[in-house]
Amino acid sequence: MSRDFPTNVSNALVANHVATVTFIKLEFSSGTLYLHNSIGTYTWGGQDWLGVGDLGDISAIEEGAEVSPYKITLSLSAIDATISNAALNEDYYMRPVTLYIGALDSADDLLADPTEVWAGFMDQMNVSLGHQGSDDIALIAESELAKFDRASNRRFTDAHQQETHSGDLFFGFLKDIEGAKIQWGSSGSTTGGTPDLDTMPSRPRFETR
Repeated sequence: MSRDFPTNVSNALVANHVATVTFIKLEFSSGTLYLHNSIGTYTWGGQDWLGVGDLGDISAIEEGAEVSPYKITLSLSAIDATISNAALNEDYYMRPVTLYIGALDSADDLLADPTEVWAGFMDQMNVSLGHQGSDDIALIAESELAKFDRASNRRFTDAHQQETHSGDLFFGFLKDIEGAKIQWGSSGSTTGGTPDLDTMPSRPRFETR
């Protein structure tokens, strides 16, 4: 898919040599972590993004013609206590993940605010506890397309409708018509039996000459 990169970033990306930085936003329930795979701190979008340097790795971002929920894997090693505590103690499942790509100039400054290239949700997190406080984390995230493969567990009933749209009468009379059989040609309906053809109004006849 095409990306809406700023012009100067697009020009840099097609150059023979370009330095890029990948930014990762992990939205845990207790707060959001802003990270990138370089060193130091970058500030953009009103946030400070913490660098994890060469200790961070991101699998290739796959895309294709098919509508498929491609996954990515985020790997972090020797990370600080803030990140490892979130990985160990947070309820991370289905929490949002967003990836951005930014291009740097010769002074290692961002040419423009990074562009979003992937969005999805945390699916599985594998943590390996190392020595001297060094922990390794592999976070597998699914793209937003994975929602299409999950059942919503919603039912077409009045009770479920009231949970999200209180007062909506859309399914209010569903129980009254469930299993009902309509007797065509009659002003009412029946709950059983078959239409009586002898009592049904006759259709007009048309003759041709």
